[in-house]
Amino acid sequence: MKQELVRMSSVDNIEMVGMLYEPEEKSNRIVIHVHGLCGNFYENKFLDTLAKTYTNKGYSFLTFNNRGTNFISELIKGNDFEVIGGCYEKFKDCLLDIEGAITYAKNKKYTEIILEGHSYGCNKVLYYYDKKRDTSIKKIILLAPCDIPQECVKFLSKEEYETAKQESTKLVNEGNESELINFSVNANGVISAGTYYNDFLPNGENDFIRYSDGENGKSELLNNINIPVLVVFGDIDECVLTTDIEIVKKYLNNNIENCNIEIIKGADHSYTNKYKELGKSIENNL
Repeated sequence: MKQELVRMSSVDNIEMVGMLYEPEEKSNRIVIHVHGLCGNFYENKFLDTLAKTYTNKGYSFLTFNNRGTNFISELIKGNDFEVIGGCYEKFKDCLLDIEGAITYAKNKKYTEIILEGHSYGCNKVLYYYDKKRDTSIKKIILLAPCDIPQECVKFLSKEEYETAKQESTKLVNEGNESELINFSVNANGVISAGTYYNDFLPNGENDFIRYSDGENGKSELLNNINIPVLVVFGDIDECVLTTDIEIVKKYLNNNIENCNIEIIKGADHSYTNKYKELGKSIENNL
């Protein structure tokens, strides 16, 4: 396996740093990994296992920082800087980041692409495919896809949830989207009013994985996905399982036409100490 630190640009010229892993023999196939909320291209230890899994099967593997990296980040944009990070990003701007990574891959002569997301990254890759319909994307892999608004209901106290809803609504209506509000789901304890209001309350742009609607709930976007989808999560994943695991499985199968679900026993949201099992689940479905 060969590896290289790479620099790419989003469509709007934000620099995105990442790591490209390549098999020893040249390949035209690549997996592009999109990290979760406030994440990065290196922190999740399961990425080391995935890099080996994919390259052993003849795929290259690209993992990179998007504009939602870390909590608050000063990112290079041309000859200047822009402060974004997970506390300030707008979900729909994921289109600009993912397209930048795909353009990079195509310029390196990759013609078959698998889009992979972890956690919040799952929403991003599904959204991108639905909006762009890029025929070079042959498959989607979802690692721990979440019902985002329901996560907030689960992990915030009732008082904190209502306060965040009221404060974010007020600040957005006043034109103060960048002002930070309390949000204990993030380890730094804050998020911008605009990000919370637009992307974490129900009916936002990314609110299309809705386990809370029950096993017979319908998602128009998920029903639009017409390529194979592999879903892998653990049976103790505190973020995915905002409702019963059987409801989650049935909801996904009822909404995604070509869906294969793998459940890893004893795995949490980061697959802690279950990296080999994750690699094997993916290897068996390539």
